[in-house]
Amino acid sequence: MILTLEFSDLYVTEQPGLCWYKRTPDSLTVIPVPDSMKDELEQLYGILCAQSKSLGTEFSIAWPPRPAAGTSREKMRCKLMTLGSRKMVFVCRRFNLIASNMSQLGVPNDFVKQLTSPKLKDGLVIFMGKAGSGKTTTASAFTMERLALHGGVCWTVENPIEIQMEGKHGNGWCYQTQVSSDEGIGPAIRDMLRASPNIIYIGELRDSLAVQEAITAGISGHLVVATFHSSDLINGLVRLSMLAKDEMISAALADSLRAAVHLSLHIHDPNREPPLGSEPKSKGTGTPPRVLSVEPLWMTGESSDALKSIIRDKSFHMLKSEVDKQRRNAQMARDLP
Repeated sequence: MILTLEFSDLYVTEQPGLCWYKRTPDSLTVIPVPDSMKDELEQLYGILCAQSKSLGTEFSIAWPPRPAAGTSREKMRCKLMTLGSRKMVFVCRRFNLIASNMSQLGVPNDFVKQLTSPKLKDGLVIFMGKAGSGKTTTASAFTMERLALHGGVCWTVENPIEIQMEGKHGNGWCYQTQVSSDEGIGPAIRDMLRASPNIIYIGELRDSLAVQEAITAGISGHLVVATFHSSDLINGLVRLSMLAKDEMISAALADSLRAAVHLSLHIHDPNREPPLGSEPKSKGTGTPPRVLSVEPLWMTGESSDALKSIIRDKSFHMLKSEVDKQRRNAQMARDLP
């Protein structure tokens, strides 16, 4: 079965012999899918073609369509790419992490405490990272954990829905919605304000209107949770400010932002020191197992006014010393007996 392979991304074409996979998103090794899976690949390609005709170029599927007794299905996010030759390639990203508990995912306990604090009631909490860094899984876990601990109502806007969150969580409830294009995210955020949300979850910030609406919702009394592609934390904030475009909204980022968290995943190696910002006892999650490393910037405490000033002035390079300081303090706190 395809799901017995260790992969993050599976590349599916009409010809099974040209299908391959990567073990991790940042892997440079191309691994062909074994010939023994030819029939399953042909079935998968047929289903992907049918789904793309009705759902467009981005959608999710559960595989296999009819699992054998004793086996389970896994969800994959699929993206259709059309080559210059007009041949189609489907890139299937595997989602096999369950968003239920941040500690289980490998978020350090001191970070979990700050993210689940009852003092965090509004503003923007953004999870950044490269593709496949655990942004969606961690943001979803954060959202459901807060609902379970503190109650309230969460509305999501996603393209597409990647992790099942809808339903009751403790005294809280989550409703998930899906838009058909990135351009629909911004207007959907604005419409959600009429649904009395305590939490607004945004699958991914991709354009200016979505960023503007997220910032505005954050300073309007809502807790806004979002993911954002970025190679590192400071560059992510620079890009976020640039996407805001409007000078007033860009300045409002300083008042809206409560925490920016940059995530990265590292192959679990029991013979090496765990990466900085990871839970020391973590053995990794996913297929293959990878350890989550967290680099946060908390916009709270005695430094909050100074940090807001830096962001308003767009002097983002000055944040590096604060990020390093917060990381060192977290490391020292974990090292204490």
